[in-house]
Amino acid sequence: MQPERLLDREHLAPRIRTLIGCATAIWHADWPRLERWAELARQLGQPRADIEETLLQCVLFCGFPRVITAFEHAARAWPSERPPQGGALPPERQRAAGEELFATIYGKNQTAVRAMLASYHGELHDFVFEAAYGRILTRPHLPPQTRELIAVGVLVAQRQKRQFAGHARGAMHLGASLEELREVLVTALADDGADTDAAIAPWLARIH
Repeated sequence: MQPERLLDREHLAPRIRTLIGCATAIWHADWPRLERWAELARQLGQPRADIEETLLQCVLFCGFPRVITAFEHAARAWPSERPPQGGALPPERQRAAGEELFATIYGKNQTAVRAMLASYHGELHDFVFEAAYGRILTRPHLPPQTRELIAVGVLVAQRQKRQFAGHARGAMHLGASLEELREVLVTALADDGADTDAAIAPWLARIH
């Protein structure tokens, strides 16, 4: 389904859908589609920072090489007069804000998730709190709910079922509706060519 047709759908704000489209295009390394989503965001009058923040968040989900290429292609669709910089919370606030956000997303499961991360590697645990949550996911330009919906979209594209469920519940903890999550799934799976309802049903079943 083409990005333009997806924007005509209900139950998910166009501004959020463009960001999910950008993020999933990055995971697939579909650079023409990324450029089209960025151009649509520009046409909608979104701040360019929406795209910048989405690309920075994708460092956590897609890796540095893809995101470096993504910035190159996004700049083709939406040039910037000067390189953007800054935008994070002050360093002394990042760790506490990251831990608070983590607790909100995982709720009663936060202790178990933290223990799991620490059991894999101490550096992984610290990176998640200091860099992922503290430095990136708490950046104030995008609301936490929007960031969780972006995360959900990328995790669906990656077929990361367990992590999808955790972040889908996290999005709902932050106020997202089931209808919004359904549209995130539609957007993330738009390139698969499968029947939409059949494709998204197994994913929705994992939220409950």
